[in-house]
This record gives sequence, C-alpha cells and structure tokens, in this order.
Amino acid sequence: MKTLISCLFLLSLIPACGNGGSSGEVPPKTEVSDPEPITPPPPMPIEPQMQPTTPEQPKPLVVVPPTPVATDWHAVSLVLAGLPADLPAAFASVRELPAFKSYAARIDKMWKPVEQKKNVIEKWVKTELANQNQACRTLFYPFSGPDFLHVHLLFPGCRDIVMIGLEPAGTLPEMSKILEKPEKFFSKMEESLLHLLTLSFFRTKSMKEDFFGKEVPEIDGTLAPILFMMARTGQKVTGLERVQLNWDGQVVPWTGEPLPEPPAPPQKPGRKVRKTKPKIWKPFSGLKYSYLSPGETAPRTLTYFSCNLANEVYREVDGILTRPDLQRYLEKLDISTTYTKAASYLMHEENFNWIRKFLLAHSPALLQDDSGIPVEHFDEQKWNLTLYGHYDVPIQLFLKYTQKDLARRYADRKRIKALPFGIGYKVYPGRSNLQLALRR
Repeated sequence: MKTLISCLFLLSLIPACGNGGSSGEVPPKTEVSDPEPITPPPPMPIEPQMQPTTPEQPKPLVVVPPTPVATDWHAVSLVLAGLPADLPAAFASVRELPAFKSYAARIDKMWKPVEQKKNVIEKWVKTELANQNQACRTLFYPFSGPDFLHVHLLFPGCRDIVMIGLEPAGTLPEMSKILEKPEKFFSKMEESLLHLLTLSFFRTKSMKEDFFGKEVPEIDGTLAPILFMMARTGQKVTGLERVQLNWDGQVVPWTGEPLPEPPAPPQKPGRKVRKTKPKIWKPFSGLKYSYLSPGETAPRTLTYFSCNLANEVYREVDGILTRPDLQRYLEKLDISTTYTKAASYLMHEENFNWIRKFLLAHSPALLQDDSGIPVEHFDEQKWNLTLYGHYDVPIQLFLKYTQKDLARRYADRKRIKALPFGIGYKVYPGRSNLQLALRR
C-alpha cells in the first residue's frame, strides 16, 4: 500500500514555499529532462580469421522513462478534507486506513455546525451583499491566513481572490511520509482547523505552531487547510502553480532566484553619485490555485502570497515600505471589495498606515469587523457606512483598541441592521459585528 501511494504522489510534488526569511523555505527542485537512451559503443572490428561462429547477440533493450503523471489535486483535497466517498479508485488504500477513517468521522462532526452556519450566511449575503457579489472583479483579503471558507461564503460571486498573510504558502503533503505516521498527520490537520471551524478565525499564536512545519513537517503552510476548505465547500481544484512577484509587481512563475536591487535612476550631470553595494532581496512567494465551483465550467483563481503588510520588518520579512514590488502588485489589482476579519487590530497602529491608506484610496467597498480600519478614518463625505450586529468593546486581549465613536453609533439601535450569525473574535450570534463601507 505504501509503495502504491508513494508512486502516485512522489512524481508530482511542488517545491517548498515560505514567507520572507522563514526557516522552513526550501529551494525549488531543478527540473531534469528525460535522459537520452544509452547506446553501447560499437564493437572493435574483428579480423576475418578471428570471427566467432556463435549466433549474433540481441541488441540491448532501451528503456524509456515514463512520463510523469499529473497530480490529481482534487483527490488530494478530498484526502485532506476527509471525504472518502468521492475518492478515485487509485486512492482506495488511503480510504481504508484506520487513521483516515477516524479522521474523516471526526471532521464530519466538526463540519456539521459549519453547514448550519453556511445556510444562514448564504441567506444574509443574498440581501446584504448582492451588489458586491454581482459586480465583483477581485476580492482582496489582507491578513487572511488560510481562511478560504469565509471569503467564499460571503463573496461567492467573486471569481478572483487575492489573499495575503504572514504564513508560508506551503507544500503538498508527501503521502509516503504521511503513511509512515498517519495518526500524527491527521491529528495535526484536525488540530490546525479547530479554531476556524469552531471560532470562525485562525488564532495567530496557533498558526505559528500549526503552519510552519514545526510538529508535522508535511503541514508547513496554508496549502493543506486551503485545499481542505475548497473540497468541503464543493470546489474542484484543477491546478496549482508556485508563483512570485517580480520587481514590476507582476505575478510570474517561481524561480527562487534572488532579486537584485533595481538600478538607481540617472543622476543630474555634475552631481556626485554615491556608490553602494546593491542589496539582494528574496522574492515574495505564493501559490495560485485554479478551481471550479459547482455547476461551473469557467475556472476561478485564488492567489495567496506570503508577505508582510507592516511598514517595517517583522519576523525577518521586509516591510512594505521597502518593497516596491509588493506596492506595485497591490496598486495593479482591480479590487472590487476588501474583506478583513479578526485582523488583530493591526490597522489601528501607525506601523500599518501604508496598507490602511491604500485600502481607503483603492477599494470601492470594504466589509470588516471592528478589528479592521478604525471608523474614525472613514470620511462621511466620501463613505456610506452600514453597521451590523453588536459592538461595545473588543475582547480583553484587545481592549485598548476600543472605539468610543463606533460604540456610540451602535448605541443607536434603530440604525443597526441584524447580523444573524457569529463571526470574528466575539463569535457568538448577538455579540458579533460587521461594517460595510461603500465609497460615495
């Protein structure tokens, strides 16, 4: 069994993907072309009197290596999602693993409340976010982590999604390694998904342990949980491509080559030019997913980049102020709506004022909870605000980010619209809040 699964997966693994200076980043594998057939050298000529009388020996058999089999990304996502019934026949061995059966049963129980919540969200979206879904070009989700679930539930009409987080993009779990200790792998998968499925968000502290390959090397980024959520929401994953940003802010295939500092602009004649040693930068890496939603034939895309959106360096990852490649990439996005949730109140801090100003200048619509952009930054002459749910103060951990102006607005209950589901840090229904800001 182990040999069968190993053969299916080892032929088509993608290289490791990390964020900035992450210690888990592995250089991409070098592609090796099929070897030329090896033909033995011709025999030395034999004098007539020396010719043997034995029959002519057959020519050596030339073996042509098989063409690598393309990865069945949909099947991989089904394994990670614990959905055995839809697995193809080639994965029958995985389906029969006791560890996988147990994992699938536990995940089914964890997913039932999500299905109930999903039905409530879908009804709310049809009335409150109809315009944002109908006219959606690109949905931008900063500080997202691997949360494909909520961006899909709230914005099912968006065909192109861009997500950015500090967590590395990740690599495809190697099944031969999984089968060595399947109980440990599936247990860690379940643990890494617990907070999203029960609290609606990933805890930053937990993600540092869960998605950097510290405990289980095969879970080293956002890839596994994103594939899990795609499969569980009925998406069919058709392709994955490792990508990076070049200096022009364009998404290009991953090379792993360092980015030399761009040449300085020409100096005016007569002015001394100070020579400095060019700085070498690591390219921001990511993954581009292609997938089909149920009943559709046109592919959708999700691009996840591992980047630091703070002004300054964080965890050895360059801040956005020093990275024109990331700035240019964001400025080229045709953003329809920006979504933020459980964002650790980062944009309340001046160290995140670049991304805050960018969103206010480039996003026609924003859906957020109170952990997003403080309400004081929305000029009422430029923005219409619709408030949903309940707000008084943040949870104890973020109590210093209390917004008195926002609390005052929520105190006027006649102007507040219902939010029939829980989301964000105060996840219970009746305690959560969302704000929809639309540019006038």
